[in-house]
Amino acid sequence: MKNQSILWYSRCLLAILAITGTALEIIKYGIGMLMYYTVQSNLLVSLFAVYMVYAMSKGKELQSQGFLRIKAAVTMSIMITCVVYHVMLAPLADDFWRVENMLCHYIVPVYFLLDTLVVDRQKQYKWFDPIWWTSLPLAYMVFGLINGFFLKIPIPDAKDSPFAYFFLNVPKYGWAYVLTYAGIIFAAYLLFGFLLAGVKSLNLRKSAAIQA
Repeated sequence: MKNQSILWYSRCLLAILAITGTALEIIKYGIGMLMYYTVQSNLLVSLFAVYMVYAMSKGKELQSQGFLRIKAAVTMSIMITCVVYHVMLAPLADDFWRVENMLCHYIVPVYFLLDTLVVDRQKQYKWFDPIWWTSLPLAYMVFGLINGFFLKIPIPDAKDSPFAYFFLNVPKYGWAYVLTYAGIIFAAYLLFGFLLAGVKSLNLRKSAAIQA
C-alpha cells in the first residue's frame, strides 16, 4: 500500500510537469505550437499520465499486457522528442534554458522512461511491437509534410514554417535530403524500440520495481 501511494504521487508529479511544459509552450507562443511534434508528444504524455493517476485512484489494473504495450508506444514517442532535440536541434537553439524547453525535451521524457523501466512488468511486449511503435512519428511526418505543402498553417518560431523542422523542408533541401533524415530517424527509432523491448524482456527479479 505504501509503494502504491508513492507511485501515485510520483505519477501526479509527472502529470503536473507534462501539463505545465505543454501549457507554457502554448500560452507563451500560441496555439500554433501544437504543430510541433514536441508539443504533440508532451500533450499525449499529459493525457496518459492523467489517466494513470485517475486509474490508480479507482483501483484499476495498470499492469495488463495490453496497457503496457500501449504505454511503451507512448514512451518511445516522447523519447524521440528528447533524442532528436538533443542531437539535431539543441545545437541550433538560442533559448535552450527556457523552463518549458527543459520540461518538454528532457525532464518529462526521462521521467516517463524511468516510470516504464522501473514500474512496468517484464516480458509483456511482443516481438513486433517496436515496428508498430514507429507509427506515431511516421504519422507526424506525413502530417508535417501535408501542412508544409497544402495546409500551410504557420508555425511559431519555425525558420522553415510551414514546415515544423528543417529536415522536413522538401522545397528548400529536396526529397533526397528529407528522406535521408527520415531514414536515419526511423532506423534509430526502431533500434531503440528493440533495445527497450530487449531490456523489458530480461528475466529480472521483482525487487525494486513498484507494481502499479
